[in-house]
Amino acid sequence: MLELTKSAISYSWAMSLFGSQQLANLVAFADRRDPTRRAAAAFYSVTQATQNQFDDLVFAGFQIGDEVQRGLVDLAFDTLTLRAFAPSYVSRLTSDIGEQSRDTLRVFTSAENARLAWQELKNNYEVFNLVKNSSSLLNLPAEGKDFDLSEAIRKAYELGGYPDLWAVEGLGHDYALTFFPLWGKGQRVRGILTDGQAAALPDKSLTMMHAGLGLAFAEKLIDRITPYSRASDIRGVLQEFVTLVKDNARNGYEGAAYESLGLLTRFWHSQMVNIVGERMGEVEPAAVSYFWHGVGRAYYFLPIYFVPGLLSPWPAVERDAPHELAWLNMTAGLAWATAIVNVRQPKIMENFLKTQGEQVDRSPAFSDGVMSALIMGIDITPGDVYIAGFLQYTPDSRDKKTAELWNRLVGRPGSLAVNHYHPVLRKHRRLGEVFRYQDLSELVARLDGERRAARVAA
Repeated sequence: MLELTKSAISYSWAMSLFGSQQLANLVAFADRRDPTRRAAAAFYSVTQATQNQFDDLVFAGFQIGDEVQRGLVDLAFDTLTLRAFAPSYVSRLTSDIGEQSRDTLRVFTSAENARLAWQELKNNYEVFNLVKNSSSLLNLPAEGKDFDLSEAIRKAYELGGYPDLWAVEGLGHDYALTFFPLWGKGQRVRGILTDGQAAALPDKSLTMMHAGLGLAFAEKLIDRITPYSRASDIRGVLQEFVTLVKDNARNGYEGAAYESLGLLTRFWHSQMVNIVGERMGEVEPAAVSYFWHGVGRAYYFLPIYFVPGLLSPWPAVERDAPHELAWLNMTAGLAWATAIVNVRQPKIMENFLKTQGEQVDRSPAFSDGVMSALIMGIDITPGDVYIAGFLQYTPDSRDKKTAELWNRLVGRPGSLAVNHYHPVLRKHRRLGEVFRYQDLSELVARLDGERRAARVAA
């Protein structure tokens, strides 16, 4: 008890001194062009370091509170600048509140809707834990320690269909971290997923192994920068990330690694999202779509949207996207997560279309996200019984509107993706393409055309 008391007092004293230091910084640099920049960067870094020490529940509470207070501050500034009184602003705010209220009412006024919301919540929590705790599930050693990759892959697939997908992603992350003692010290590392133990990886594991690879790189690099870092410093970190991906990913799978940068940035460093997206366009334009797809995927798992029915991430994606490319990829990424997390219970997707089908029908990116998720899922687990059941599912024929939305947005596109698009992408080793929004029919037609042209040339 004595030591606990001492520690608590030390913490309070440290935080007091930190506050004094930041006040001194403001005074000391008051005559400079941007007097608050250093203090803001320092506060940001300490906040990030502190939340990294939170357990899951405390972190969720912190993030929810942080999102709410930022929204209130934005509203206050919009009110002070009279922007909040513009008709378009009031209309959008009223529409968002009304739409969310209707969705919440639907969930909690129907026993069936409440049951499905509870099942979706359990799915979300299961996936979060499978990725986070993959090292303990697979009995891997501490971070940075070598292990038998083939044995770990075997254990991941022994978990069975569905858990294997998420365990493989976590395994890719943990395996990449065994190389951190080298690349973390500035040594150039090559071939993490092409050479050594990884040379014998089964093809079916490659998509999510690369997603995990990208998570590891992003996790170690993004902490080096803040929203207040110089543009050149941010570009330097992103260039290092891109170089690591190119040096260590297999051809055709780079997109899965790029996408993870968006996932991690939005989940842990929300203030950095637009900055990283913009600078990535200067460093590696080909990675931008993947980045925004990962941002969209993160929205599904954010604590503020974690409980279905309370708040919906779909209006947030539309509101937060800075441009059309971001909006399309964020929508596809969110649809990707919605489909694959709930693939075992297609009734959840049917109920989603019943309540929000008209909204997602406005963008072609929703079906793209569903198709891409199913392609990735069937590749990770060939012959997946859950994906087969998802595609064979028949919605309630009495609800003609929802049945029509299912067939047009989910059923027919999903069958086409699994039965036709997937074999072509696998043959050409281009499965990393499903981690961004694009017209998959055009991609597959182009790849088929290249194959035919090669046969003619031969």
